Amino acid sequence: MGTWGAGAFENDAALDFVPEIETAHDLADALTTSTPDEPIDADTACRIVVVAECVAAMRGHPSQDIPEGLAERLPTFGKPSRSLFHHAREHLAAVMLRSELMELWAEGDPSPFNLAMHDLLERLNLPVADTPKLGRRVKKTVNNRSPCSFCDEPMGEDQFSQFSITLDHGDGEPLTRGGWAHHRCLNGALHPKHMIRVYKNDEPVDPDELDRLLDSKPTAED
Repeated sequence: MGTWGAGAFENDAALDFVPEIETAHDLADALTTSTPDEPIDADTACRIVVVAECVAAMRGHPSQDIPEGLAERLPTFGKPSRSLFHHAREHLAAVMLRSELMELWAEGDPSPFNLAMHDLLERLNLPVADTPKLGRRVKKTVNNRSPCSFCDEPMGEDQFSQFSITLDHGDGEPLTRGGWAHHRCLNGALHPKHMIRVYKNDEPVDPDELDRLLDSKPTAED
């Protein structure tokens, strides 16, 4: 597999897959990993990441790196089904946890891969574009000027992520230190398997219903 970057479309497997994507059904059919402990080969992982990018674009939050032809086709697919959305996000998590692609990046500096996966998941978490959220309270913005322990920049608006580390040298006097961190900065520094994944939904989701949805085959239609 030829790779020249961590982006979804910066590898041969992804670009070979792009011409095959003609409908939303092609996206659903590409999500074939169903066994929780099944390792995912690198090419399959790359295809899963492309599917996740397409789903994010169908929800109105595309990457700037989507190939032109695919970018022109995606608007004709409509909004993704609940099945396609949740399966795409679940498969993306599997890529981060147990794929050959993740292992290859973890052998060196995994931060480009981590940040690409973090940013993609963040876009998947955004509400469907142009969908009004009636009755939702507007959260008051608070600016946190505390510096991030990784980039030393202020935390900014509505970012209150704290962490603590306990150092125990066996002398009976463990030392605990903590600090602030941007979620993105923290994920960029972790091993890919241990990235902190946050899932957000447009509407409340019943856990049992979600389990049933994920236990079934991905479909392009609800």
